[in-house]
Amino acid sequence: MLCMFSSSITIVAQSSQDYKWYLNAHAGAAQLFGDIQNEDNILSKIPDETELGYGLRFGRYLSPVFGVHLHVTNGNFKGSKDASDVMFSSTYTDLHLAFQINLLNLFFENKNRFVNPYAFVGGGAIFYRSEAWIGETGEIIGDAGYNNDIERTESSREMGLMVPVGLGFDFRLADKWYMNLETGLRLNDSDLLDGVENGSQNDAYYYTSLGLSYYFGARSPKPDLLEEETAEIPLNPFAGTKVDLRCFFPPNLTAMDEFMMNCQISKGKIDGKAELTQVLPIGFNVLDTAIANASRVEFKNYTLSLYWDELPTDSVFNVTYNVQLDKIYGSLPMSSILYLEKMGREYKFKNDVSIKRLVEAEPIVIIDEEPEIEKVETQVAEVEFKVQVQASYKKQLSVQGLEEKYNLRNQIQEEKIGYWYKYVTGSFNNYDDARGYRNSLIKNNGVAGAFVIAYFNGSRLDNLRELQTVSPDYYPYPFTKKTPMTKYCYKVQILALLNTSESVLTLKQRYGIDEVVNEEVYHSWRKYTVGDCYTKSQALKITKELKDKGVEGAFPVLYKNGERTSPKSN
Repeated sequence: MLCMFSSSITIVAQSSQDYKWYLNAHAGAAQLFGDIQNEDNILSKIPDETELGYGLRFGRYLSPVFGVHLHVTNGNFKGSKDASDVMFSSTYTDLHLAFQINLLNLFFENKNRFVNPYAFVGGGAIFYRSEAWIGETGEIIGDAGYNNDIERTESSREMGLMVPVGLGFDFRLADKWYMNLETGLRLNDSDLLDGVENGSQNDAYYYTSLGLSYYFGARSPKPDLLEEETAEIPLNPFAGTKVDLRCFFPPNLTAMDEFMMNCQISKGKIDGKAELTQVLPIGFNVLDTAIANASRVEFKNYTLSLYWDELPTDSVFNVTYNVQLDKIYGSLPMSSILYLEKMGREYKFKNDVSIKRLVEAEPIVIIDEEPEIEKVETQVAEVEFKVQVQASYKKQLSVQGLEEKYNLRNQIQEEKIGYWYKYVTGSFNNYDDARGYRNSLIKNNGVAGAFVIAYFNGSRLDNLRELQTVSPDYYPYPFTKKTPMTKYCYKVQILALLNTSESVLTLKQRYGIDEVVNEEVYHSWRKYTVGDCYTKSQALKITKELKDKGVEGAFPVLYKNGERTSPKSN
């Protein structure tokens, strides 16, 4: 029973021990064990030898474990002994003082339990009047508590000493209100509770009651705790510090320029270790190897990583480095991730930089009488396609383990980009061959999330769409450039985020998406769609394919003259 109630439900509310005094009203059943009873039929005691009782109990908690109460009960006894044809009837008043022990708080103190079991023991007196008679004739054969045998007046009672012992349970109903279930054995020094005295064994009785308790009085003061217990948990001294990162670009940047990148970091008094990862636009080449007193500097695949063992002491400090641009132009995205160990979190920032197209002056050509035609060999940009099979954030995987898992012995290479470890296989000079290989990996090798990636002059592109800028001839969806936007067209929405954003590359990796993923901004919303322009049937087909890949929320979106609108039923 102790094991069962030690796991009882706890709720946050005032407990009975917060209010020391209580008053309980109860009613229950009493059974006498004396000389007149059917010992050979125990079950008959319930209907034949059970009488009702009622009373009050007034108590006080001395501590979470110990309490004391004054108990008074009025009731009756009855019984019979069929073998001797005798019966008895008694009335009694039980008055005792008892000490009680909370059994669970004795080992595990908790003032907020739903149920509290307790044991009690005490001492007191019983005042009783009883008589016994022969069932057939009604002849009285014994009594106690009557003045005389003739008038049978009831002005006096017999008194005996009594020791109560038992168990009880308090069940919380509401603050200050409890239901009480209690059962106990009363041991007496008298053998006349049933009206007859027979043998040396005294009479005893059980009383089992159900009651309602109300707790009142002043709430218990909270105990003084030791200094180590009252010591407050230290808060992060940097909590609430605003962290910001801003990047400033020179005006009128043009392809092939060399310029000084300047990023300003605001971090207040935060110190300790830190990491800054900046994913630069394709064509940004960092020339410096020592930047902002960082203990380690890495630059690979247009990703700059800075590591500090100890941040600069200034609340605002600059990260500056020289950048050489390739022959690129347009509005290009740049993202930064700042990790501060003392805060235990990452801060993400995005910037856009505009690069003007380089306009080269036409060379002056002197025409001789017999001009010599010079053959000019056109240099073709080196574009390579591979298939990514796995990626891991800040945790390096075993290349050999992946090769064994996917049956690709000596075919997987590892790339580290910022915090990511990425694992690729294959090498193709056109997208169709790479896509066919990817489909084979999914079908035959079990690489569920495989997708095609592109490299330009040996550097990995963030997504295939960047080929439109650096090498349009290799872009796998040329119809998006050549086919004009019709009045109505469809895209497929895969995600919408409020007041936050997601990396397009992450979405492509997560769902194995080959198509172009667009990011559209609507006030505080960022919505991500697949494709540039589909017919309705194409959009529905793409939607089904995306849902099969796990994009449960994918649905077609209708555009009119390039503006998003509500889909039409037809």
